[in-house]
Amino acid sequence: MMDKFTPGYEDTCFFSPRTPAVRQDCINRVHMKSAKKKIADSLERSIGLEISTIGDSTFERAVNSRMKALGIAEVDAYAEKFSASTAELRRLVEEVVIPETWFFRDQIPFTLLGEHVMKADKFRQRYVFRILSLPCATGEEPYSIAMTLLQAGLPPSRFYIDAVDVSERVLALARRAVYRENSFRSGDLDFRQRFFHKTDKGFELDKTVREKVHFLKGNILHPAFMEGLGRYDVVFCRNVLIYFSKEAQQQAISTLYHILMPGGLLLTGHAESGLFFGDRFVAAARPKAFAFYKKESAAAAAARQEEVPDDTGEDSLPEPSLPAGGKPTPVFRRPAAKPAGKDEEFSLVRQLADEGKLEEAARRSEKYLLEHDPSAKWYYLLGVIRDSEGQSAEALKLFRKAVYLDPGHIESLQQLALLAERAGDRAGAANYKRRAKRLQEGG
Repeated sequence: MMDKFTPGYEDTCFFSPRTPAVRQDCINRVHMKSAKKKIADSLERSIGLEISTIGDSTFERAVNSRMKALGIAEVDAYAEKFSASTAELRRLVEEVVIPETWFFRDQIPFTLLGEHVMKADKFRQRYVFRILSLPCATGEEPYSIAMTLLQAGLPPSRFYIDAVDVSERVLALARRAVYRENSFRSGDLDFRQRFFHKTDKGFELDKTVREKVHFLKGNILHPAFMEGLGRYDVVFCRNVLIYFSKEAQQQAISTLYHILMPGGLLLTGHAESGLFFGDRFVAAARPKAFAFYKKESAAAAAARQEEVPDDTGEDSLPEPSLPAGGKPTPVFRRPAAKPAGKDEEFSLVRQLADEGKLEEAARRSEKYLLEHDPSAKWYYLLGVIRDSEGQSAEALKLFRKAVYLDPGHIESLQQLALLAERAGDRAGAANYKRRAKRLQEGG
């Protein structure tokens, strides 16, 4: 016997001898099914979410919760409001997206991250590593990235982390950076002793870690937003593609390939790692890391070689040597003897930057430039600080000012080359490198 929960019930009950109450119930269910499909389709278009991956019951609970909050009794009325309001779309996303994360969730990817960065050729240069965590949820993953690099010995001024999520609610919690026991589920909690202090509200993360992460509201399926982020050396994108439709998965994979620098490292989740086998990524030789390196096509590699000749490549620029013990070289070299006057202020600000006290270093640099004549070395110093803070556009202006004042300022030319590379401007990067190389050779 067919009842109202039987598939096809809505199609047959109109033509069967039914009571008016049953007939009305049938009509209501048809409307509900149609309205919820419209809502589900809209969620898939906006954030790539395929409802079947979270379950109909979770989706319906989220819709019912929003209807209750708005005092709307009919799902048709809610669907109409939903389709006319981007604000309501955001609120429903908040209900649907339930982050499940904790610090150092799966240790192996973070171990690989530390090795990848500290062994990279760029580590020995004056290079700022750019890392993306997407989605970042309540912040445990990007903060784990920052703690990993700090524990590995990378100075705070040598890396920068963007953290992106579609939910403003979880981003607010991430920026607050106060966590309870549920966020500490890894076996080794030594990091909590080093980087957190206990308060009556939970464990609060130290400022030295918090200020290394820049939180942004955004969506991997919005091309303009992703393009605006620039290029990254490392991307964490774990346990999100499994909730996407196949079309959204392919779009996200193409985006991840595009935003990674050549040879860049991508960390994925276990259930979605199979999506990345192919001609664009090569698996890292590390069991249970679920990591991949970006490959270049032969045509892309040839084009890059044509734009950047061998003798102007990055390796041709001088590399600061590592001191005894293998500790990383500071961003700026310190003078052998303590200078006096203006040079003493410059040395002090440079030291503040090396120690990761970027806000104070920037304030002192700006104060100096306001009170004294323009100076290429001070514009360069402030440019490095701004780049370390993630303000690439501002850094670009400052390095250009330095080169305008001193066309022979090699360090600024090298930084301009790095910024051009990150932006995907290989021809511009090659030009800056050629200029720097000519100056080094006395040309």
